[in-house]
Amino acid sequence: MSHFNVKTLSFYGIAITSVVVLFNVVSAYGNANLKAPAPIGGQYRINAQNLPGCLKSEDLVLDIKQSGIYLVGSLLPTKTDARTATIANEKPSLHGRLSNQQLSLDGGLPWITGCNNSVEPANGSKGPLSVKIQGSVNNKTLSGQMTLSSMPTTAEFTAQQQEPTEKQGQEH
Repeated sequence: MSHFNVKTLSFYGIAITSVVVLFNVVSAYGNANLKAPAPIGGQYRINAQNLPGCLKSEDLVLDIKQSGIYLVGSLLPTKTDARTATIANEKPSLHGRLSNQQLSLDGGLPWITGCNNSVEPANGSKGPLSVKIQGSVNNKTLSGQMTLSSMPTTAEFTAQQQEPTEKQGQEH
């Protein structure tokens, strides 16, 4: 009895060929059609005069972290102590997505002290002050709209991505 049966060899030959062909088809499709979104993570300084309502007191920094199409971030005053910055970095209060260079973020504003961080809607119950940010990023410039839960109007703004203050990986 031979260990090399024609049926067995043809079965394994077809199985291996099928896997190789399927791998090549999937790889070709992925290379032609699937592209990673451009990186937009970083800090964007927003001028206070362009902000709605109680946010007009001082310039803010929108700190965005990106993982593919998913975004998290924090809206912070430009003068933030190290402890608050660390907490905001560990627990971002804004969550959203990036689609075709269009971003959408929404969440609370726990780090902003110039605003009353709760809103009393018409039904009388208090809720946290929230913000919705929509915009697009083009060449490190964020152009967008910001809406507070306490105000029905939308404020438009433009912000430039700031260069990192510390170069990571370099010795001093």
